[in-house]
Amino acid sequence: MNQIKKIQELVFILNQHSYKYYVLDRPEISDKEYDKLFDELLNLEKETGYILSSSPTQKVQGEVVDFLQEVKHTETMLSADKSKDVNDIIKFMGNQECVLSWKLDGLTIVLKYNNGIFQQAITRGGGTEGEDVTHTVKTFTNVPFTINYKGYLEIRGEGLVLLDEFERINLELIAKNEEPYASARNLAAGSVRQLDANITKSRNLKFIAFGIVNCDNYIWYKNLQFKFLQNLGFEIVEGVMTNEDDLENQIKLYEERIKNLPYLTDGLIIEFNDIEYGKAQGFTGHHSKNLFAFKWNDEIYETKFKGVELNTTRTGMTSITGIFDEVNMDGTKVSRATLHNYDIFKSLQLGIDDIITVYRANGVIPQIEDNLTRSNTYEIDMYCPSCSAKIEIRTQKTARFLYCTNDNCQAKLIDNFTHFVSRKGMNIENLSEATIEKFINKGFIKEFADIFKLEQYKNQIVKMEGFGQKSYNNLIEAIEKSKDIELHKFIFALGILQIGEGGAKQLCNHFDNNASNVFNASINEFLKVKDFGEVTANSICDYFDDFHNRRIVSELLIYINFKKGESKVSNANNIFSGKKAYATGTFANWKKDEIKSLLESFGCEFASGYAKSLDFLIEGSLKSSSKVDKAKKDGIRVITESEFMDIVGKW
Repeated sequence: MNQIKKIQELVFILNQHSYKYYVLDRPEISDKEYDKLFDELLNLEKETGYILSSSPTQKVQGEVVDFLQEVKHTETMLSADKSKDVNDIIKFMGNQECVLSWKLDGLTIVLKYNNGIFQQAITRGGGTEGEDVTHTVKTFTNVPFTINYKGYLEIRGEGLVLLDEFERINLELIAKNEEPYASARNLAAGSVRQLDANITKSRNLKFIAFGIVNCDNYIWYKNLQFKFLQNLGFEIVEGVMTNEDDLENQIKLYEERIKNLPYLTDGLIIEFNDIEYGKAQGFTGHHSKNLFAFKWNDEIYETKFKGVELNTTRTGMTSITGIFDEVNMDGTKVSRATLHNYDIFKSLQLGIDDIITVYRANGVIPQIEDNLTRSNTYEIDMYCPSCSAKIEIRTQKTARFLYCTNDNCQAKLIDNFTHFVSRKGMNIENLSEATIEKFINKGFIKEFADIFKLEQYKNQIVKMEGFGQKSYNNLIEAIEKSKDIELHKFIFALGILQIGEGGAKQLCNHFDNNASNVFNASINEFLKVKDFGEVTANSICDYFDDFHNRRIVSELLIYINFKKGESKVSNANNIFSGKKAYATGTFANWKKDEIKSLLESFGCEFASGYAKSLDFLIEGSLKSSSKVDKAKKDGIRVITESEFMDIVGKW
């Protein structure tokens, strides 16, 4: 394995272990093993001059800009001529060798490097000018900050959201009562053009290179350009050499792989391998004559519509899934497809046994294309499938969605309670989603405060299947333990729209962890919270202005005790305020996430890993690590566990 491949592998492994440690609280390797991998990565980065944006040795803060600056391209970006007929492509190729590759469906971006350092990222825009999106592209998971090439390099590629990420982000939007994105391409384009790069960072975008615009070291052939970029550590589009005799076979091979692609494609690109020959073909006002795009005809299947299936989520939004007679699509049996909103459902004018056409978008996602019959006789049963309450139509931005009107809908309740007791919320162990559903069905819990009254159902709970005296005791013990909680975790547990874990911390830090101030703040005060916009401020203000919500919170406060001593320290002697720290080794009195939370409450940034930019390294007393010696060499102050306890004990 070459060094760059090893760096990419180490970055992935270390980030996975960091996620398991800090987010899931389920570490799989020791600190010593992690440190060994981290040190190996650091040394390789120094040797190769190659550093990825997602490397744990880097701390990339999302920059916020006021507007996107227009930038003129050094070379106009033209489109490709296209066809769905293979014969047109063969005619274009002539007797020339060509490179065949995916036509990626995201947002085209130009990256500029000089003297080995990433300098600027620009969108395609109108082709002549684009927008400077350097601040967001810096948060991509695989863009190199530095490369081992000291000349000038300008490359083109595509900014993409992977299909798994697209699904995750849309589910989160639905949970926040927001309109989901129509496609991964729209999400990629919207993410790249964000003014706040923190939003982009949360979406895990990738950059896949597909060409060189300018380079001091001129490369004459397309396949060698790909190899050059790959050797520098860029992820490149999958490409193969082909000719007029082999083209149809290669296209079939690509078509077979579409369903396994992790991102969207809308065809193939065929480009002359000889760069100078391609340039000599010239261009029209619209497209360059050195490349051609091939588009597949989506295979369309006819079937009969059989109705819809509804599903209600935690926010009350009710999704619509179209059901039809089973169709065999490339060996996969398909009988359902998501109808993204009520407007799409209405536009199809559906009726039972109507002949509809279906296809698989990107070879993966089933879609209803059209209704050939259009009887327009099918009406959705406007009752919630979970609680039978009436469903109403609400407009979100530009589309209409269905919502359950029952605040006590079981589907909502189960999800709400599951969120409330989650580890990042009240952290009530032994209260699983399945147990919550049983308790709701038996009428034990209807509101959050009912969890703290479960002792009155002791006899029934002990006799329940899967329970017993020991399980009951463990549950009650976990509930008692949860009563002492940090304010930000309580806020998160309430499930307020737009307020995630990070937002809850920002909110509580702003109000110095004073619960009364949070609960009674005005919209203007919420707008002053760091990173809070108008939508977030309105959401939390509306929540606490609602009489029903205030009653829920008031009843919870009978049982809840907010932990003391957690307020953000304003003492001028607080050495951690505005600094950056990291913890290493094994601690006798703390877990690392406890140290992280405490330091953050002191206004200190807790780093994702060791870096020379640290101000402090906190050392565990049970077992140290090699980072301590490194910190001393780098001039970073090392604080032992006992010293740390003395320092924090003063506040």
